[in-house]
Amino acid sequence: MSNPMPHDPQPQDPNLLALVEACNTHLRNSDVSELRRAFEPPLPGDANGQPSPDQLEIVYQTACRLCDEGNFRFATALALHLATYCPKEPRFNLIAGTCMQHLGAHANASKFYCFALINGGDNPAVLFRLGECLLALGDKANAEKALDAAFEVAREVEGATPLQSAVQDLLGSLAKGATP
Repeated sequence: MSNPMPHDPQPQDPNLLALVEACNTHLRNSDVSELRRAFEPPLPGDANGQPSPDQLEIVYQTACRLCDEGNFRFATALALHLATYCPKEPRFNLIAGTCMQHLGAHANASKFYCFALINGGDNPAVLFRLGECLLALGDKANAEKALDAAFEVAREVEGATPLQSAVQDLLGSLAKGATP
């Protein structure tokens, strides 16, 4: 495994490290046998050796925990693994996009956010993150469209007031000529 970046402390759990390494191997080799190895041992009743929904959920929750801890480098391996294994699962694309965005890979993050929108419908948080990435890529016109859409969709979502405020703040700073 490559050396972690200074802001990404290496997890101490050997099972987590083995899972991250298996996911990295899968991403490097794009080999189904490597993908399956990341989920070994299979849960009982899984006759095809495919990861069960419970196993995918464990990997997803682990990736979310790593993101919450600010450990995006290690979370990225898990998130990309999930997004390539289940490309039509919006939350897997969202977490992959989030990881890529935090690592500064805004173009790749934008693609994952678009996949999340295509497969999961309008989501104000995804639209907001897409807008942030487009701004980082210098595409102000499309960023503003994504941010406007995030604001409009958030109107229909209970509890999205903080997101609406963040959108308004960002659009307000753009209107004043500020660059994020």
